[in-house]
Amino acid sequence: MSCKILAILAVAAISAFGQNVISAKSGLVNYTEGEVFLDGKAVDTSKTLALGDFKEWKELKTSLGRAEVLLSPGVFLRVAENTSVRLIANKLEDTKLDLLAGSVLLEVAEFNSKEQALSVHVGESTVEFSKNGLYRIEASPAELRVHDGSAVVVTGRQPVTVREGYRVELSTLLAPVKFDKEKGDAFYRWAARRSGYIAIANVAAAKKMHDGTSSYISSSNSSWVFNPYFGLYTFIPYSGMYRSPFGWQYFSPNTVERVYYRPPVIFANPNMGGGLGAGGGGGIHSYPSHSGGSMGTYSSGGSVAAPAPAASAPAPAGGARGAGGGGGGGRSSSGGR
Repeated sequence: MSCKILAILAVAAISAFGQNVISAKSGLVNYTEGEVFLDGKAVDTSKTLALGDFKEWKELKTSLGRAEVLLSPGVFLRVAENTSVRLIANKLEDTKLDLLAGSVLLEVAEFNSKEQALSVHVGESTVEFSKNGLYRIEASPAELRVHDGSAVVVTGRQPVTVREGYRVELSTLLAPVKFDKEKGDAFYRWAARRSGYIAIANVAAAKKMHDGTSSYISSSNSSWVFNPYFGLYTFIPYSGMYRSPFGWQYFSPNTVERVYYRPPVIFANPNMGGGLGAGGGGGIHSYPSHSGGSMGTYSSGGSVAAPAPAASAPAPAGGARGAGGGGGGGRSSSGGR
């Protein structure tokens, strides 16, 4: 896959899911709160659409505020308070950041190391990423913590690989040591909430794409898509699902059926007589879904039966409402998934 096709950024109309445009650049400010400055100018946090592009050699700075920036599709940069970060290169195939002060979290949901490069420069060290994961980088004292995944620290000496559950001081580059990867501070918990909000927005956007009822451009790649109901961009995997290190799931259009309800398809056949049933004599039946159970909630175990008629409706000719199939008809359904 070409990285220039990889990113699809949605520019939304206010009242509907919007049109898509193809972008070959990283750096979209998705969300801010508090005091955030882009190239020395305060960011208007009241806007619900895209707040501005984080372009090459521009500096994003926070004081009493936080920010979320989207890099290549599936790569989230979250910026803590009192932090300065500069975007050195904003190409999808080569994204480079310079952490000048403060702290950032990188959540990497999707990354193709054969076609892409992603790195953060801190002091005399460079942190290079080649796989999915969750990474915390501090400027002073310079430190890398790997909550999930692995990264390589490059200095003038031999590169050091830092794996999940380990941290390393970038200034001294001593051997990595273990830390409690489940323990986090207020910024870490904020990033987890942001991941949750975006995951919830993912379901509605993926369903729109699945149903074909939006103006999305069909894509064979993962993408950023704007959800106007949530006022933010969400991540849409091209296929399968992505599970965030924070525990949230993101669905592709092909897998989103698992989380939304599809009502059972029922039909009445006057020639079959009897009451409600899924057996030989029932007059109203559940129609089996393509996944093997009756059409309904995609949950393990259990099934969704055809709904009963209103209490005032006359019983169908041929028998009363019974407990089994056949002449009287029993209310049942095929086994669920």
